[in-house]
Amino acid sequence: MPIGSVERRCLIVLTGLAIFYTFYFTRAILLPTTLAVMLSLVLKPVTNRLHRWGLPNMLAAMLILTAFCIATLLGARALWEPTAELMGEAPKSLKVLGEELRDLATPLQQIKDAQTKVADMTAVSGEVTPLEVRIKQPALSSEMLNSTGGFATGVVITVSLLFFLLSAGDHFMVKTVEVMPTWREKRDVVVLLQDLQSKVSTYLGAITLINIGLGVVIGFGMWAIGMPNPLLWGVLAALFNYIPFAGLVLGSGLVFLAAMAELPTLGEQLMAPAIYLGANGIEANLVTPAVLGRSISLNPVVILLSVFVGGWVWGIGGIFLAVPMLLVLKIACDHYRSLQPIGVFLSS
Repeated sequence: MPIGSVERRCLIVLTGLAIFYTFYFTRAILLPTTLAVMLSLVLKPVTNRLHRWGLPNMLAAMLILTAFCIATLLGARALWEPTAELMGEAPKSLKVLGEELRDLATPLQQIKDAQTKVADMTAVSGEVTPLEVRIKQPALSSEMLNSTGGFATGVVITVSLLFFLLSAGDHFMVKTVEVMPTWREKRDVVVLLQDLQSKVSTYLGAITLINIGLGVVIGFGMWAIGMPNPLLWGVLAALFNYIPFAGLVLGSGLVFLAAMAELPTLGEQLMAPAIYLGANGIEANLVTPAVLGRSISLNPVVILLSVFVGGWVWGIGGIFLAVPMLLVLKIACDHYRSLQPIGVFLSS
């Protein structure tokens, strides 16, 4: 018996829910795997260039991963001291910030006191005291151990898979083409894979360079107005810029709160978020459109939803991977006629 339109729509909804929950419950494997694939798309042009210079793919992959790991370790070492300094001064800064916000919280405290008085006036004598329920949480050391173990496992999976993807060269593309039954399908797969590699690597490489430049500008701006740890704020600004919309709100809010705790006058305190917002405004409206043009035209609403869904499914990693995965989906939809309506919906 043929399936009706209602049943078909219900099956589509159930399939979508099943996919989301599969991604959620298998995030320990899928997240590092997806990260390795995205990094391989970015680093693949470098591998190809080294291969054309005469280096075998395996040796080129080893050199690239070694340079990548050394750069990561040096960056972490450079940030260790300012991060430790910021954490050490956190109690003092929070105390100063609390004093700054105390006047703003006075009306809320008055409302709370009024609610308490009303509750006392309307309390019934002899009322049975409700049973207090406490949920025993696992020890902090156990949580930290589990988180550290999961992070280390993810790093091992990502680095190992990235090495094999880079050292394989075009092996997977050749195998994919071989399994296609017709010449037209073989051609479509080659065009799709080449387009994916070109556009995704261009986007991720360009946005990384732009974010580094943004972090440098904001770091110098924080240093100019006397903010402590300007290097740390520059790195945070570069990382937050990978998160559309929400990263700007979070970064500017943190900078403003830190400025309230560290800088003496209101004018200096307002300068910190002004520098942050101004640099981001120039980057978003001038630099990024000039570099990427119309090559990345995604619907802002869909981008925001993808960030929310990515955070729900994969946490912080999903937030950072939301836009690259959305770009991959749009490119795939644009290459197949049956999926082109979805690609139109994803476009801005």
